[in-house]
Amino acid sequence: MYEPRVHSLRKYFKTQMLGLGVQPDYVDYTMGHMADTHYDIQMKGIEFLRNIYTANDLSIQPKTRVNKVEALREIIRAWGLNPEEILTREALAEPHRTVTIDFEDRDNSQLQTLSRAFKDKIRQETTVQMCSSHGGPAGN
Repeated sequence: MYEPRVHSLRKYFKTQMLGLGVQPDYVDYTMGHMADTHYDIQMKGIEFLRNIYTANDLSIQPKTRVNKVEALREIIRAWGLNPEEILTREALAEPHRTVTIDFEDRDNSQLQTLSRAFKDKIRQETTVQMCSSHGGPAGN
């Protein structure tokens, strides 16, 4: 395992910030380098540079990736549905199914079930909106 050193952390910071599209003068200033624009950047204030750094979400730890099933669960919750209830209802509707320990198969199955429920919810919302926009009194 590689033991990080100050120089390698500085190099990582500079490489990542430049790769994220931050202006080189801002990166150099943040690292303590003197540049032609040093005083211009300093006049913008520390909060200006903090906002740039924060907006780029730089971290030495890998970012946690949300899998598709978890992302879909959150979307479904935002639409007012309960993903656990949907998955339970599906499991009870098909008692003849054999449960396997293959997590990829389980995730694919859950993804299909939740996708189907989400599509149904969108169709229902669209139908309600279409009916309410065309459903005025007769003769209008």
